[in-house]
Amino acid sequence: MNPALLVLASIALGVLIGAGTTVAIVGARRAGVRRAAEMRPELPEVATSILDEIDTFAVILDSSLAPVYANRTAREERHIGDAELADPDFLARVRQVMSTGIPDTHEPDPNHSADTVRIHIVRFQRRFVLILAEDLGEEQRVNAMRRDFIANVSHELKTPIAAIGLLAEATQQAADEPELVREFSKSLVKESRRLGELSRDIIQLSEAQSALRPEDRESVSLRDLVRGEVDSHRSFAGQHDVELVITDDSVSSEDSIILGRPTSLASAVANLLSNAIRHSPEGGRVGIGMSAERGRFTVTVTDQGEGIAPEHLPRIFERFYRVDGARTRGDGGTGLGLSIARHTMRAHGGDVDVWSQPDVGSSFTLTFPLHEASSSKGAKRIKKAKRAVRTAAERASQSAQTPAAQAAKPPKGTP
Repeated sequence: MNPALLVLASIALGVLIGAGTTVAIVGARRAGVRRAAEMRPELPEVATSILDEIDTFAVILDSSLAPVYANRTAREERHIGDAELADPDFLARVRQVMSTGIPDTHEPDPNHSADTVRIHIVRFQRRFVLILAEDLGEEQRVNAMRRDFIANVSHELKTPIAAIGLLAEATQQAADEPELVREFSKSLVKESRRLGELSRDIIQLSEAQSALRPEDRESVSLRDLVRGEVDSHRSFAGQHDVELVITDDSVSSEDSIILGRPTSLASAVANLLSNAIRHSPEGGRVGIGMSAERGRFTVTVTDQGEGIAPEHLPRIFERFYRVDGARTRGDGGTGLGLSIARHTMRAHGGDVDVWSQPDVGSSFTLTFPLHEASSSKGAKRIKKAKRAVRTAAERASQSAQTPAAQAAKPPKGTP
């Protein structure tokens, strides 16, 4: 055969093969588009739009249990990962929902800290399954704290209430014995005072945990507040033979002004002072230091007591936690003082820190942010400047309208 004909035949065959391949690829793509178009109407746009806006994890699987949709929350927060979606037990539950149409719900087990996700599986548009997941870890933690708090309050209240009841009965039976009546009366006073302090601290803790509303904020001088609390605790310190010493490194009174709730701030300082006095040895000294720098005002309360062991430090701000429960109960401590101080400080944008060493002592530091007060002063200065500019402009306008100013004006048309 002529070589030229062979070349032409080869070229023609190549063109035919290329055209056939192209047609096949285009046909496959069109078939895929048709299949997608056929499936898409079964996922209404309004439904996917709603799922895109909610904060709940949402994933849709098709009849082959392959994911065909995931909302924004599912893409950002993987409450259910790829491993869980491929788990045989989970897929069996999904198939059961797909075949029966009966929804399936998994509630997290509160006894297992790792099990925190609630999962709903429902059939969607006959050929799809919708999976909704919600992480309840924070809710479980809050509920556990609430249960523990109620249990602790019940336990703490039960002891003085029972003691008061028994002492009242004993006093009634010993009516003819004055010495016993006086002894029981002293115990009644002690237990009633303890019950009153516990009730007061619970109320203060509730107030400290509540949000600090704008109407609750007042201008508070931290220096005056601290000095006032120190003066009110001098009698208590004298009963324990403890000296209170104040050190003030701040420059002026203006660097200690913040906006806050005075009663709560006073409670935070008072709790640290009473703890320091209670844990100091006879003849000891409690130092109260104040300083202001870099937009912060700090108050440090240092004692020379027995200190706190390192294993207790992470938990001392927990409610009702006591390093030595028997001793603090005997001294009248409720176990709520440090928790009140921390919640109060955080509500005001600050915090409380602790340093302690056994047989050396402890030091608690309250840190108050001063940006609120400074920004308030800055706003006042800006308003004052604007008012001055406005007044000057008004005066200039009025002076321009006086007869002398009118006479000084050249007549119209004068060059």
